[in-house]
Amino acid sequence: MLNSVVACTQQQPEAPTLEPPKMVAIPNIPFLTKESNFIYVDKISLKPLTNQPYKSASLFTPTGFAIVVNAENEHAVIDEREKKVLDFTSSEISLDVVNGLTFYKKQVEYEKKMPFWKWDWNILGGGITKVQTYRKIEVGVLETKQIILQDDAPYLEHSYYLNFFPIDENHLFWNETIYKIKKNRLTKVEGHIIDLLENKRYIKNSGGQFSVYELPKKKVLHAGLTGTETLSIQLDQETITLPEVNKDRYAPEVPKLLVDRKNGDVYPFPQYEKVFPKRIAKATPSQIDFLKKTSLVYSITNTPYFLLGVFNYDDAVWAYDWLYIDTKGNVLDSIYADNFKVLDQVGNIVWPDRKMILPNAFIDKGWKFGKINSYSGMFNLYLIRIENEKEIRTMGLWNSRDQHWEIKPDYHDISVLDAE
Repeated sequence: MLNSVVACTQQQPEAPTLEPPKMVAIPNIPFLTKESNFIYVDKISLKPLTNQPYKSASLFTPTGFAIVVNAENEHAVIDEREKKVLDFTSSEISLDVVNGLTFYKKQVEYEKKMPFWKWDWNILGGGITKVQTYRKIEVGVLETKQIILQDDAPYLEHSYYLNFFPIDENHLFWNETIYKIKKNRLTKVEGHIIDLLENKRYIKNSGGQFSVYELPKKKVLHAGLTGTETLSIQLDQETITLPEVNKDRYAPEVPKLLVDRKNGDVYPFPQYEKVFPKRIAKATPSQIDFLKKTSLVYSITNTPYFLLGVFNYDDAVWAYDWLYIDTKGNVLDSIYADNFKVLDQVGNIVWPDRKMILPNAFIDKGWKFGKINSYSGMFNLYLIRIENEKEIRTMGLWNSRDQHWEIKPDYHDISVLDAE
C-alpha cells in the first residue's frame, strides 16, 4: 500500500555508524528454554551465545539483526553478537531488508489530551471524550542510524509500511518517493510520485496533468498527459469511437488511458509504454463488430500487443470475450507471447480469465468464483477464490498446466511467502 504522506530525510552525521554487515546466513537462532524464555544458540551445536534471556526473540535478518522483547514487553534490536543496536523501547519494532540495507520501523500508540475545541461532544448524552489516540512512528536505516521519517499524528490519519521496493541496486521506492543509495545512506531523488512503472519509469501528477519520467536522470518521456475514457480508431473513411473504455466504478488515481492532447497519442494501462494504433490496418468484418463493442483496452507489457475485451454477462457470471490488436493496427484472434498475464490495478488477474485457467470440466456444481491472483514467479499457479452452493467461501491453488489442485480449495485463506 502506498501512502499519501511524503517522506522526509533527516541527516544525522553525528550519529554512530555501524559497519554494514554482509548478506550471510547467521548461525545463531532463538531457542526456547524450560523457563519459557528464549536465548540465542548456535544452530548446529546449540551452544548458548550469551545466555541472555528474552520473552520473545526473532530470527536474524540476512544482514545480522534480530528483534527481542524483554519481560516488560519492551522491544529492542540486537546484532549477531547480541549487542543492542536499538535500545529497549515501548514502541513496537519491525525490520525489512532491501538492497542489502536493514530498514526499521518503531511505532507506539498513546492517548493524547486534546484542547477543549477538539473534544468529541456526544450530543446524545454519552459524555465528552477529551483524549484522542495518536501514533508515533519512526522509520530509518539500521546500518547508518539514518532517520528517513518521523511522524506523530492521530491514529486514523497516517499509516506507514516497510514496503521499500528496489528499482535497481542504487535506487529504492517508498512512500511516493524515490531514493538513491550512496554509502548506505538514502538521498531523496524525486517525490510526489503516484505510480511506479517498469524499466525505471514513474508517473507524476500536476494539476490533473500526468507526466512520465525515467531514471536515473529524471528524463521526461511524456508530459501534459490527461485521462480519457474515449478511444477513437480509423477504419478507412469511418471513425470508430468507443465512448466508455476501462470504465471503473471508482475513478483510479491514474486513469487507465492517458492521452497526449498535442498529437492524440493514447497510452493504455498498465505500463503506458506504447501508443494505441490510430488506424485499423487489417481486420475481418466479425473483428470489426467486436471492436465496436470493446470496453476494455489494456497494454500487454513487453509485447507489441494490446488486449481488447468485450463484457459478456452470462448466467450471473462476469466475464469478457477477447481479441488483440498490435501497434500497427492488425486485429488478431490470438497472439504468441510466452506466459504473459494482465493484471488490474490491485493485482487481480484480468487475462487469462477463469475459463482459460480452470476449465468448466474441473469445477463442481454451484461454484461461483471471486478474484484470481498470481504473482511473479508462479507461472502456471493461480490462487482462486470459490463460493459453493452453501455460500461458503474458500480458496485453493490451481495448476493450470497440469490441471489439478496443488492445494485443494478447502481453506479460508492462503498466503504466498515465496512465489517460486
